Amino acid sequence: MKTIVRSFASLALMTFTLTAFGQNQTATVDSLKKSLNSLTADVDALKNLKIGGWIQAQYQWTETKGAKTFDGGDFLANSNNRFMIRRGRIKFTYTKGIGQYVLQVNATERGVNVVDFYAKVTDPWTKSFSLTAGIMNRPYGFEIQQSSQDRETPERARFTQVLLPNERDLGAMITFQPVKGKKLYGLKVDAGLYNGTGIAVPGTTSLNGAGVVDFDSYKDFIGRAHYKKSWKEDKVILGLGVSHYNGGVVYQSNKVYSTLATDSMGVVAWQLSDTTNTTFKGGKAPRIYYGGDIQFSVKSKLGTTSIRGEYITGTQSGTIDENKSPSSLPTKPDAVVRNFNGGYAYLIQRIGKTKHELALKYEWYDPNTKVSGADLVGTNGMTKAELKYTMLGVGYNYYMTDNVKFMVYYNMVTNENAKALTGYTTDLKDDVLTFRVQYRF
Repeated sequence: MKTIVRSFASLALMTFTLTAFGQNQTATVDSLKKSLNSLTADVDALKNLKIGGWIQAQYQWTETKGAKTFDGGDFLANSNNRFMIRRGRIKFTYTKGIGQYVLQVNATERGVNVVDFYAKVTDPWTKSFSLTAGIMNRPYGFEIQQSSQDRETPERARFTQVLLPNERDLGAMITFQPVKGKKLYGLKVDAGLYNGTGIAVPGTTSLNGAGVVDFDSYKDFIGRAHYKKSWKEDKVILGLGVSHYNGGVVYQSNKVYSTLATDSMGVVAWQLSDTTNTTFKGGKAPRIYYGGDIQFSVKSKLGTTSIRGEYITGTQSGTIDENKSPSSLPTKPDAVVRNFNGGYAYLIQRIGKTKHELALKYEWYDPNTKVSGADLVGTNGMTKAELKYTMLGVGYNYYMTDNVKFMVYYNMVTNENAKALTGYTTDLKDDVLTFRVQYRF
């Protein structure tokens, strides 16, 4: 009898244990499924996020202590050489569906600033139209659109830094770019409205208060159309573009100088605009630019040969001693309106199939095409803001790996000699030699 009871007890215990184990196993499987689904969702989300960046560490030497330069900013008064982090970038791009979020930050020894911060939405039907709003590259010319990590020279052209400083601005842009397979594939058209003040970059911008904010009610239009075509499996590539900038800054007074007059002694001077029938104050001082650009490359046994060029002309409003586009309201209320032109030409040669590359760049910027150095006599109100500059740069690049690039570049800067303008009667000693190492990920 005891044996039978024990047998029944053992059977009951076994049944209970197996049942409990089965229930626990089911619970464990359900828990694993939930964890797996959560992990899958997290992985899918990470797939939408792309993180990249680069650092450009460099050593520079110039001919004179305290030289004024557009090769990374002016040297300090007692220095003619320096180590610096020219750019330290980290970029986050999150793309999902028709939307995209971009945040790019720059960190150097001079400070930290936002470079890009925008949202982009693409139409879900044709996928050819998009709206971008926030801080972004100005859609003007080729050199602004080309990333600093890919450029074969240390800096963008002088005219770009004067007219469109720091490349970026805050605004909204519509883009038309047909997808592959469409008839107009290769064409890209950008059109946007911007504050016109650019963004704040420590070391290159005179900050006003908390940063760069719009100081008038005028918005600037920027538009660009670019077409790119390739042949023979990308062995030959041609790109053509046209750009237009139409904006301005507020006139702070009725004292406007936009024409030149020559007196009986042959001296050229600014002439005050007639205010008899025109009230300038509160109106728009023009910033109107027209530009064209071309890019051509061909692959041969010699390597890849690239030729690029860009030309810009138009009207720029400034002050008597400044022709740079302002990031804050100018402290001098009198406006000077100048006609200008500028441009650059590149010749880039990759040496065969090696990792070595040679670069040659010629550029110029003439802020006032109606006068020459001979007109700067020191007694007619003309200043250094009228001087023309030409630059010839020679460089060598070594692409050690996909991530590491070394650069050596010598920029020869020549200013127009003024007839009798103190400090500018001869060429300034402001050539710059740059040694740079770049790592990107």
